[in-house]
Amino acid sequence: MDFMVKKLNVIICILISLYLPVHAAEQQWLPLSQQYDIDSDALAGFFKNKQPSLWLDKQQFTSHAHDALDFIAASIHHGLNPDDYHFSVLRQLDPTTGESTAQQFDFLLTDGLLKLIHDIAVGRLDSSSVDPQWFIPKETFNASDFLHQALLSSHLKTELNSLAPHSNEYVKIATAITRYQTYINQGGWGAIPETPLLRLNDTHPNIPAIQARLAFEDKYLAVTHRVKSSLFDPLMEQSIRRFQQKYGLKVDGIFGSETRHAMNIPARERLQQIKITLERYRWMPSDLGQRYLIVNIANYTLHAIENGATKLSMRVIVGTKNRPTPSFTSKMDHLVYNPYWNIPRKLARLDLLPKQQENSNYFYLQDIRVFTIDDGQKFEHDPYDIDWGLITRQNFSYTLRQDPGDQNALGKLKFKFSNRWDIFLHDTPHKELFNETNRSLSSGCIRVEDPIALANFSLVENNPQQSVLDIIASHENRGQKLSNPLSIYAVYFTVWLDGNEVRFSPDVYGRDARIAELL
Repeated sequence: MDFMVKKLNVIICILISLYLPVHAAEQQWLPLSQQYDIDSDALAGFFKNKQPSLWLDKQQFTSHAHDALDFIAASIHHGLNPDDYHFSVLRQLDPTTGESTAQQFDFLLTDGLLKLIHDIAVGRLDSSSVDPQWFIPKETFNASDFLHQALLSSHLKTELNSLAPHSNEYVKIATAITRYQTYINQGGWGAIPETPLLRLNDTHPNIPAIQARLAFEDKYLAVTHRVKSSLFDPLMEQSIRRFQQKYGLKVDGIFGSETRHAMNIPARERLQQIKITLERYRWMPSDLGQRYLIVNIANYTLHAIENGATKLSMRVIVGTKNRPTPSFTSKMDHLVYNPYWNIPRKLARLDLLPKQQENSNYFYLQDIRVFTIDDGQKFEHDPYDIDWGLITRQNFSYTLRQDPGDQNALGKLKFKFSNRWDIFLHDTPHKELFNETNRSLSSGCIRVEDPIALANFSLVENNPQQSVLDIIASHENRGQKLSNPLSIYAVYFTVWLDGNEVRFSPDVYGRDARIAELL
């Protein structure tokens, strides 16, 4: 019996010894959690046993501590706020003053670093919550697991710096943060008052204010226009053209209402736009693949990428503000030559029915055929036999299909991939629309400027361009499966890279505005 009692006492002592360090550690960070935003569960993973300090040696900073603090300080260059990761508090704490302060430093640095590791790797905000039209899944990432492994390395800074997106676009856009922060520190630019349309050789008392605004970002103009002038001279016209190109406006060298509106957006809002774009980049998968398409909905472009190099670029047309194109990812797996267009029911009711009611020849001229479905069977109707005046949006019961041909809204090529919205890429007979500055003109699908080039990139295998043209010339409706399905990413980046120049696009869908409120 005595032996059993002694054995039980030993077990109790072991359990107490295991419990006390956790309890003691928790007693240290619980008061901190009331003062700071601390993730107690994450800290428990690092301080579950009584162990030496993670960041201090005899209450002095280790090399890992310096690396961790440098990494937190540098978060400002990623559009993040170092103080969200306890940076100011950590700078004020002196671990040499006592064990309690040293332990607080240990807890706060660990907590701040874990949060920053997560935010740099996969984004600070929950993408699906802050942007309901973003459907690109986030990667699974565990900050605690990463830090456990990184601490085993003698080069913690290298491990931490590997977390941020390494694309040239992300790196170059991030460099613009310092520039726009400088504009803010200088007081920003003043608003241009109401001004009439101005062209080359016009004069107006507001022209010096316009020149001063341009000079913030156009150093050449800043040097050449030191003397204030009310003349709209050739140098100013060229500067306005550069401004319009940079901010996604029609490039005509004319000072109008849209150019004035863009000039009056404060530097602080432009900086926020950069930060939001960097956040969106962090939502993206770390590996997009060797070959993929990326469609930037915000600036109406498509790029075909192979082994990190841009092989193809073209303009696109995307959904209107009322029928926006979502951000998504999928695998393109089929081409369709000379496609039929099975017209979506909503589009048929809302858009095409009124056109047929206005002109009884519309469906005939557009090669649109009319069907009803009964017991699973499709029956075709002559549109001239239907009294369209009796048809309303509510009682519209027909299915519309447009035949292949010159009138077909999908043009000569259709690019298919699985998605919940029945969106696809396609050609268009209306090539003139690609010259528009604002190309939010479709019902959600993405129209491409050069479908022949895109088809040849998509097919990969030896398939000379002429063979694609030959199939189109046959006027035969035909599908072709891609032997290597191609990843496609439709994104919404209102700040983007053009060569080495950072450009801005208007927030047509208002998606940045929602995130700005949360940031």
